[in-house]
Amino acid sequence: MKREISPWPQLILASIVGLGVFSAHAAEPIRLTSDGHVKRDPVFFNAQRTELLYVLLEKPAQLRLMKLSLVNQSTTPLHPTETRSEFEPALSVNGRYLAYVQNRGNLSLALVIEDTVENRTSEVPPGGGFSGLRSPTFAPDNSCILFSYPEEGRQQIYSVDVQGKNRQTVIDSEGVNNWPQFSPDGRQFVFSSSRDNDYEIYVVQSNGSNPRRLTNSPGQDIRPRFSPDGSKIAFTSNRDGNYEVYVMQSDGSNLVRVTNHPERDDYAIWDPTGTSLLMISERNGSFDFYRTEVP
Repeated sequence: MKREISPWPQLILASIVGLGVFSAHAAEPIRLTSDGHVKRDPVFFNAQRTELLYVLLEKPAQLRLMKLSLVNQSTTPLHPTETRSEFEPALSVNGRYLAYVQNRGNLSLALVIEDTVENRTSEVPPGGGFSGLRSPTFAPDNSCILFSYPEEGRQQIYSVDVQGKNRQTVIDSEGVNNWPQFSPDGRQFVFSSSRDNDYEIYVVQSNGSNPRRLTNSPGQDIRPRFSPDGSKIAFTSNRDGNYEVYVMQSDGSNLVRVTNHPERDDYAIWDPTGTSLLMISERNGSFDFYRTEVP
């Protein structure tokens, strides 16, 4: 199921869509915000892709969901009166459903699912002890939501429906399995796993079968994201001693390092054209959104 994308305003086209092919001598990433606050977990929040939903470290003990206009940089809290930490938001392709992780106290994390059409909220409650659900992602047809959950000494990937019911095991292996994301056609999903004693990128069929390892590096390869046409995967890696953004073909070939800076570049998401990435970058100790071209 594909979402129709409305034309972008001219300002967004100028500031987000790439201006050329990235090379070793390409210009620095373009800075889109200037507040410098610690932030994470961005997702586009409207069909026009002119608004982001992201997580702001508002207080030392609270992560807040925030909306950011890419037109005028205005920010507003999604849940202004919420006192609990909320993070790792995911939006369904048609924009109807929003999922996020909510802290219920003592590292007890629930998955909250909002139906914005029927104004209804469902949840998947946390288990016992210090555990919780992480990294939700919607199937393109809203048939299920994948999430990561620690259980029996491993961290596996499970699925529920959009009402938070019908829980099923999708990935079950040794180690930690996290950061799943469906391909645009919904036939497979990508994720990161430490099953081979190091975080690497894997891809599987949508039911969890036929896992294929796509990366092989001594560092951590995490947070993979399919491009809008499914041909490429962006991810974060510290294989070169620092967290940078990389892009490869969806079969793991043609790996390219996209960023190169002594501070951290992370949380990359694709713009609708697939020609550039939005990411959160640290520069001089400040954290802001940047746009960088993709080779």
